[in-house]
Formats: sequence, structure tokens, C-alpha cells
Amino acid sequence: MGEAEERREALSGFLRSRRARLTPEDVGLAPGVRRRTPGLRREELALLAGVGVTWYTWLEQGRNINPSPEVLTSLARTLRLDRAETAYLFRLACGHPLDADVDAPDEVPAALLRLMHAQWPAPAFLMDVNWDVRAWNPGAEALFGLSARPPERCNLAWVVFGNAVHRARLVGWEAHARRFLAQLRSAYAERGGDGTAAGRRLARLIAQVRESYPEAERWLDEHEVEERAGTEKVIRHEELGLLRIDQHVLQSAGGLQLVVLAPRDAETGDRLRRLAPTAVTV
Repeated sequence: MGEAEERREALSGFLRSRRARLTPEDVGLAPGVRRRTPGLRREELALLAGVGVTWYTWLEQGRNINPSPEVLTSLARTLRLDRAETAYLFRLACGHPLDADVDAPDEVPAALLRLMHAQWPAPAFLMDVNWDVRAWNPGAEALFGLSARPPERCNLAWVVFGNAVHRARLVGWEAHARRFLAQLRSAYAERGGDGTAAGRRLARLIAQVRESYPEAERWLDEHEVEERAGTEKVIRHEELGLLRIDQHVLQSAGGLQLVVLAPRDAETGDRLRRLAPTAVTV
């Protein structure tokens, strides 16, 4: 399957999933007779969006048509898409990324390494456009055991899904894992999908996660998308107790991201100092 076909197939699945989550009552329509499948019918969505039924059917079937920005805006409004979902729709439908095809740098800049280590006692790590973890401070090492991972598995996907210790410690792991997949899918579109090298690398990563973890396969089929942003986490550490974390994601040049797990309270800060008592100077 070529890159254009892959993109249209992703668009098809996304539109179907978003149409299925709307009910007639959500958009002010009478419920009518009992429906065999959930959500709005295609003809109802087309009417509300002001587009032809046949045209919308072709779009949802993944045919090679080129919707205008005005039509996509109307579809996004009718489907009640949020900002991340709307951006995802435009990227898939228009066939080009909003961001340039940035490749991962060969070396992490020393200034970023200093900034990462300066976050102590907060665990922190640096991640590139392929979601590979490129560097980490002692706190992140103590939490995730990154140095023990083989290079091909030192990626955030395998930390989230393949680290049994972290999965057991993270309170509400499923919600965080679902959110991670939504962000990964959004990043795939941001990087141009299969039309760019960076997008193809993320596509391979998504396929590997899907094949390796049954729950990931189910959740990916829901076609959720979400922008990469911070969140709150609670980690139940077997020796230190509860770690209440504010996770921050800071964007840098070259597609690098600094992820900081900052303590939300003084007690967590004290516990993180015990987790990794030695600061590093670079």
C-alpha cells in the first residue's frame, strides 16, 4: 500500500470513529427509529456539514478526493472535533505535514543536557522526534531503568507498555497509556504520515506496539488523537510511597523534547531526593 493510500485509510477510520460517537440528540435531531449501528448516519452528517452525501461517502471510503479547507472546517465543526483532532483531520486530508520533516540530531546539545540535569531532584529525560529517549538524569534512571534497555527499545513506547515495574507503579496506568497512544497518533500526522521519513518511523513504531500488546491494538482502533502536553501523575513507589508528579513537556530545536517529572508537593520532593540522591553536573 502506498503512502497516499495509507493516509486515506487512516482518514477513513478517523471519520468513521468520530461519526460513531455522535448521537442524533447531540446535534439536535430526533432519534428516529432504532439504529443498527451507533452514531449519526452518513447522510445526516453530510446534511449538517453542508456537503453532498455521495461526496462525503467517498471521503469516508478513502477515495482519492481533495476537500477544501472550508469543507474540512465544516466537517470538524459538525463532528465537534477539538483542536488536536481538527489538526489531525487537516493533516490527513491535505496530505502534507504542518511541521517540516525534522530528523533526530546525531548528538544532544550540551546546553540541553545541562538543563536536563538541572531539574534534579525531578526525574527528567530528553526525547527526539522518533520518541527515542536520548538522555536522562539519575532520577529518570531510578524510575525507569533506562540504561538497562537495549538501544532499539529505549523508546517511550516501550517504557509505557513494556516496563512491567512502571506499569504496576503508575496509578491509573490505562488512562495514561491511552493518552500516550493518542499523542503518538497525532505526532504521526504532524510529521507528515507516510509522506516523510519521520512519519514512516513513527508508523513502524505504532505497528510494533499494536502487534506486541493486545490492549494497544484495541485502543489504537478508537482513533483518538491528542496534542503532546503535560499532565498529573501519581506513582506508587514500593519503597518511597506515593510520588505526586506534574509532568511537563518542553519543546526545543531539532524536535527534541525535555520531559520533566516535577514534584507537586514538598513531601514528593523529599522522596525524589532519596530516589536519586546525587546530582550530576555537565
